[in-house]
Amino acid sequence: MSKKLKIGILGGGGILGAHAPGYTRLTDICEVIVAETDVSRHDSIRKLLGDEVEIVGDYTEVLANKDVDAVDIILPHHLHVTAAIAAAEAGKHVLTEKVMARNVYECDQMIEACSKAGVSLTVCHDRRYNTDWQALKHIVDSGELGEILFWKLEHNQNVVFPEKSWVRYKDKLGGGAIMSCLTHQIDSLRWYGGEIDSVTSMSKVEESRMEGESIGAIIARMQSGALALLSINWYTQSHQAPDGLWYEFNHVTGTKGEAYFMSGKGTYVKIHDSQSKLFEYDMKGEGGFVKVEPQDDLTGHQRCIDEWVKSLRGEAANIVTSGTDSRKTVEVAEAAYRSEESGMVVKLPIAPLPWR
Repeated sequence: MSKKLKIGILGGGGILGAHAPGYTRLTDICEVIVAETDVSRHDSIRKLLGDEVEIVGDYTEVLANKDVDAVDIILPHHLHVTAAIAAAEAGKHVLTEKVMARNVYECDQMIEACSKAGVSLTVCHDRRYNTDWQALKHIVDSGELGEILFWKLEHNQNVVFPEKSWVRYKDKLGGGAIMSCLTHQIDSLRWYGGEIDSVTSMSKVEESRMEGESIGAIIARMQSGALALLSINWYTQSHQAPDGLWYEFNHVTGTKGEAYFMSGKGTYVKIHDSQSKLFEYDMKGEGGFVKVEPQDDLTGHQRCIDEWVKSLRGEAANIVTSGTDSRKTVEVAEAAYRSEESGMVVKLPIAPLPWR
């Protein structure tokens, strides 16, 4: 493709700060137009994307623009399905920020609309594109850990949104912390270890913060037979406090070794007998964990956008978060909510139900 791509960014909220660097490093091959109804955000949009960036007040203007090739949806979760369907009907390829939608019913509507229109649907589950998380994937895929027995994935934040923020409302968020951000861990678990067979879940609502849960835990049985424990705590200072907890933590236990990723620290591996074809060990004593150095310093959002733009240009691209795949992440989160409601283990797949 010789001409520049034109990409419409639908929304100018806080997550634009993560998406914008993906486009500013690609100005030679793509340009953006932003739709944001809140004019108070326009100055911050220009700071992120440049003073010359075009900003319009309604995303329907972007969809009506024949020069726009694709859209990046960074709107509140409850608007993803409507915006994606409208974009597909306008012939625009779609990238949407995670989480894909509030439930699998809405995901299916998005998939059907994009398939019918012949446009692609990609979800920006950025952890799959993060170099440290990819390093852990490489370790698992190498087979050197042996049979995988157990996964533990954690997400810790102190989340306090202002009054009337859309994140405070279950109807707009799609639930609470589990659907909003534990989907990072759910999606990564599926990527690392394969599909999930069944889940049981419990959660805790703190009404002063939000309608949905601020704390949640999922116990999962993988189709492989491994067990997994996933948790989210939006009531901890975590990494924001001196000597606080980690932000995110992924740990995998195998019969021959183990490995982990910890935010702010990196990715590490230990093979129990210290005999590895991939990793060098100090052979004194029992040996310890070895750090796997990251390949580069791109963020997950930057690499996701980079690969997406490649795909739009018809170039070879490593898209690992298609709409059909990311639907399954939403399904696990929705199954967790059904487990909480019923007090029972929920087996996947689940039947899609309209948002109520």
